[in-house]
Amino acid sequence: MGEINLSHLAFYSARPTLRIAGQDDDMAAGLMQSLVMREQEGGLSSLEIAFVNFTARADGQVGLAFEDERLLKLGAALKVYAGEAAAPTEIFSGTVSALELALDSEGPPRLLVQAEDQAQQARMTRRIAVYDNKSVADIAREVAGRMGLTPTITGLSDTSVVEVQFNESDLAFLRRLLARRGADLQISGGELQVSPRRDVQRNAVTLRMHSQLHKVRVVADLAHQVTEVKLSGFDYAQGQAVEGTGSSAPVGPGSGRLGKDLLQPAFGERVQQTSHRLALTQSEADALAQAEFEQRARRFVRVVASCEGNPALRVGTHVTLADVSPRFDNTYYVTGCTHRYDAQRGFETEFSAESAYLGNPA
Repeated sequence: MGEINLSHLAFYSARPTLRIAGQDDDMAAGLMQSLVMREQEGGLSSLEIAFVNFTARADGQVGLAFEDERLLKLGAALKVYAGEAAAPTEIFSGTVSALELALDSEGPPRLLVQAEDQAQQARMTRRIAVYDNKSVADIAREVAGRMGLTPTITGLSDTSVVEVQFNESDLAFLRRLLARRGADLQISGGELQVSPRRDVQRNAVTLRMHSQLHKVRVVADLAHQVTEVKLSGFDYAQGQAVEGTGSSAPVGPGSGRLGKDLLQPAFGERVQQTSHRLALTQSEADALAQAEFEQRARRFVRVVASCEGNPALRVGTHVTLADVSPRFDNTYYVTGCTHRYDAQRGFETEFSAESAYLGNPA
């Protein structure tokens, strides 16, 4: 698939659109100076918007623009849409959690508004809980219920003997469970989306160097690659030790040579013995070992890049880089994304991505 134009127009407005408490507001839109939206693996997207906090009112009075809290106040619902202004795409939905006033002698007052998405609810309260004979999917459904979200879950149905949440927030606990099993969570609209990484593809985007792709750094690094992962545990029901192994080829976007296949001739066998994860059954030991092997393998080739602002670039997007180099022209999984807008540079997107594969030399 080739690079797709961001608009059918030769010139178009990519200024983000704001909706505060469900309403558009011309004053807020006109006074917005800059916007930064960040998202990452494990959920919890954040937003910061800078406004000029000074305006002339209809009655002829001038002064601070947002002090009456008619619009911008703590707890206000805030949505952001990006892309072509005529047909924007929602990139953030959350709640204002902080307000900051900035004053100096070099310009007008500024109001900095910070917001987080609904994952904020899951990080605010710590709890102690024990989950007996439940799957990660079951636990995720319970967490989604406490957050007031609809769970959308793929797989993760294997039952664990016991999982303990000890003085952890729901977000930290769920992130830990999912990382152990090579899975991720994101919030989209009113849904808590939980899936193994192999099943995630939010969008597919192609970026061509010196076209929409402005800057890129790509590294293929063997430092953390292994040929096999081993994980020990103890099955108390059977009264015996268990040892899981993980070494099969990972699944994910891209094609070419795996890190472990290049590691072996360069440095020889490298077996990782993991001791910080406890398995209570043989099947759990194998699953955890394979998840860690895949996590390491996926990070063999890593990308940091910036491009024209593109709301389709989100965590979980499969991004194909073209005209970079024969070895690095490949498809990668986006692991972090920052959408930026300001009056000087317009709308830009920065992202990090990874792949388990290095392409073949020219």
